[in-house]
Amino acid sequence: MVSATPEPQGDFRLARLIDAILSNAATAVILATLGGLFLSLMAEVVVRYATNAGLGWPNEAPALLFPWLTMAGAVLAAQYGRHIAVQILADALPSPVARLLMAVGALLAAATFAFLTWHGLKVMKIAGGEVYPVTGLTANIPYAALIAGFVGLSLTALTTLPLIYRAEKPAIPRDVAEEI
Repeated sequence: MVSATPEPQGDFRLARLIDAILSNAATAVILATLGGLFLSLMAEVVVRYATNAGLGWPNEAPALLFPWLTMAGAVLAAQYGRHIAVQILADALPSPVARLLMAVGALLAAATFAFLTWHGLKVMKIAGGEVYPVTGLTANIPYAALIAGFVGLSLTALTTLPLIYRAEKPAIPRDVAEEI
């Protein structure tokens, strides 16, 4: 049986694979951090109710986990094309010009997030000396979330390029992702 849609070319398969990895990883991080936050706060409530004393470490859990939740959410939103974007100009332009505009925007986003990743690594070296008093964990954990998020957003911008090429409406290239 012959498919009505052509088989994806190599660049689309690679983009789909990267997108699948990023989406699954972001979803797993969101579920793990929400679960971790819920369980740590629940443990604190139960222990405080039972003993009139707190555990201490659940107070540090939001500082450690919330950056992971936020950055995973940003990557997942970008994966689904549901992030904040200005598309009015691209919608008003002819398709070839809109494709060029969106491609340049994606390349600028990829470069910006790569730049932020690089500088985030420098900040991480400085912040590594900060230690949370109860858990003894370093501030590298929340900073690592920012770096991982920046890498995910940079890769998402790059995997958007073949979608911009293929999309009927270049202003919303992630809508074509399901068709590829």
